[in-house]
Amino acid sequence: MCWKAVSALAQDKDNKDNKGRRNQQQQQQQQQQQQQAPAQANVAPTPQSKDELDNFMAVQNEQAPAKKVELAEGFIAKYPASDFVMYAQTFRVASYGALGKPKEAVAAAEQAIDATVKLGEKFVAKADADSKLSDKEKEAIRKKDKNAVFFDKNSPQFAAFMSQSEQRILALYQTIISGYQQLNDAAKMMEWGDKALGFKPDDLNTLAMLSNVMAERPPTNDDEKAKQMKRAEELADAALNQLPTYLSSPEGANMPAQGKADLTAQLHYTRGLIYLHEKKLGASQQEFLTALKSKPNDPITYYRLGIAYVQDMKADQAMESLGKSVFLKGVSEPNARDLLKQLYVQKNKSEQGLEDYVKATGAKIGQ
Repeated sequence: MCWKAVSALAQDKDNKDNKGRRNQQQQQQQQQQQQQAPAQANVAPTPQSKDELDNFMAVQNEQAPAKKVELAEGFIAKYPASDFVMYAQTFRVASYGALGKPKEAVAAAEQAIDATVKLGEKFVAKADADSKLSDKEKEAIRKKDKNAVFFDKNSPQFAAFMSQSEQRILALYQTIISGYQQLNDAAKMMEWGDKALGFKPDDLNTLAMLSNVMAERPPTNDDEKAKQMKRAEELADAALNQLPTYLSSPEGANMPAQGKADLTAQLHYTRGLIYLHEKKLGASQQEFLTALKSKPNDPITYYRLGIAYVQDMKADQAMESLGKSVFLKGVSEPNARDLLKQLYVQKNKSEQGLEDYVKATGAKIGQ
């Protein structure tokens, strides 16, 4: 082998050795940096013992609603200070809902909100305390507890946890509002609706749900009804004003097209129903028609539109809307059929041909 070849071979080997040493040094430096860097906290509940975790997993994995309630309540009684109480209470809410017990579901939801707020406050306090620790103090803590983690309010993990907690609380508020609706307790429904809006005034789902419930459940007293409709109109207007922003948000963008259409239809239907209660018949008809552009197969909207036309002395339009409602069936069919029959007989002096009329109007849906 010539000298140049030997020299080149030696140089190549030296380069590889140097490269290997550099890689080894870099790996050692990275390991040292990782050891020195603060642990990235997984912002989540932490069990204090294996027994606590095992008991919670038993609750989580149980499928039978009644048994799940029993296990959840046993867990809460045994571990009242556990981070997992929030989830155990939420399991109770869902299980009572599945069992058809709105009163119990409402009580559990109230407790779930309280537990969620307390856990959030606990994590915020920990993040505040951790922010005051020096690197040296953190290192000393880690030497005593290798699993120690530190919360950073500015971290994506912390922001995600707090966002999830907020969404959970809003969902629980809506469960309570719905529960009191089922229990026919309008006062409590309104009380918790105001609490939900106090928690997040611009939440579209809360605005939509509360305005709809208020529109569907008007008081019998005229003065109280007028007051409730005025408030419902304010909420429905706020929801519709929020709609474009919501649909362009990441959450709205992830909604399927049908979900967006249903939400749009619901908001316009609600405002149409409010206007119907307020005897603003032209505005009511326009809102119902707008709702039907987004959801053309909704029998209830056609039924309400038919009523608006009846009150506005527009018999032909009323008959067509009611005919479509009957054709689509649903819960509104009996009432829609009765009203349609009265109008049809008044116009035709007989019920003959009524079913053919229903089929003919049904064929126009979506046109």
